[in-house]
Amino acid sequence: MPEKSLGVSFLLCTYNGAARLAETLACLAAQENPAGLPWEIVFVDNASTDGSAQMAREVWAILENPAPFRQLYEPRPGYRVAMQRAIEQITYRYACIVDDDNRLAADYLYKGVTLLENHPEIGVLGGPNTATFEGTAPAWFSAFQHCYASGPQLNRVSGFAPLIDGPAGRNVLWGAGMFVRSKIWRQLQAHGFQSLFTGRQGEAYLTAGEDDELCYAAQLLGYEVWYSTQLHLHHFMAAGRLSEAYRDRLFYDSARATTRLNAYRNALWGRPDGTVSVNLLKDLGYNVWSLVGNVCRPDFARAWLTTNRLPLMSQRHTLVVIKEMVWRHRQVIAYYKQVLQFKQRLCFTNSTPSSPIECTD
Repeated sequence: MPEKSLGVSFLLCTYNGAARLAETLACLAAQENPAGLPWEIVFVDNASTDGSAQMAREVWAILENPAPFRQLYEPRPGYRVAMQRAIEQITYRYACIVDDDNRLAADYLYKGVTLLENHPEIGVLGGPNTATFEGTAPAWFSAFQHCYASGPQLNRVSGFAPLIDGPAGRNVLWGAGMFVRSKIWRQLQAHGFQSLFTGRQGEAYLTAGEDDELCYAAQLLGYEVWYSTQLHLHHFMAAGRLSEAYRDRLFYDSARATTRLNAYRNALWGRPDGTVSVNLLKDLGYNVWSLVGNVCRPDFARAWLTTNRLPLMSQRHTLVVIKEMVWRHRQVIAYYKQVLQFKQRLCFTNSTPSSPIECTD
């Protein structure tokens, strides 16, 4: 499948983001572009009621329209459908996902494209970011910043240390500021890919995982996921998202995404001869063993006697994952089967670009 022409399409979807958009757009307008790369903004208003679309047009005009600004409207609520609307309108070889509270460093475009052009094996590329706040940061924020897609991205496969520059291995990256080779979406569509996620819908539904899913899907196609500390953005935290109640919803809703993401992990790295039921039992057993082992650790006991809630919440998070596997096992089995069927279609067409996934008869 041929590449599109060289350039970047910034995909900016918003729901009632009028209060955040001006600075986000200003940072996009200020992108350094010594190579004169063409770029554009694909802006999707996802059923906003606060005048986001008009405000964005006015701000871009004040900034003297430094690049084409293509505005779309998506009446169906949900981040995934809004993003799909943007994806359908991509003009260039690379897309960069920019949330309405992301403020990209001035060299983001140039450094991102340079890396992608020098390494055609990269399918998805991202970096660290720094949280900024409306008001004062809560004392607990640093312990939970990963829930807010902030800070250094971590190696969650081994050690939880910050990722190093280069291939991220089996790790995934946040959607905020993520570069994607646009051909990936066309390849996924051509092979009948269907997301396992519906996406966040304002404040009502916070279960997300589409960015993780995209990383795994790119690897199923044979691309690599890369991390680079050369890329940096500021992630603005509105005061309304910094309550303990909202924090806890973010934390526990991520557990409900785990079973869906496990389906991809098994397709990529599970036993080639493992059945869906065997893989599900393996994942269930791992979580039960992890829960029992961690509850028996001294730091868990100490957490009961202190104000440190994180160890307690982490084990409850694992308990929610176990509950999803047991009470919704039929749906979870359907997730595993759907991803395996997609992998089999890829194997049948032998269409992966460089490092094909392992296929079995």
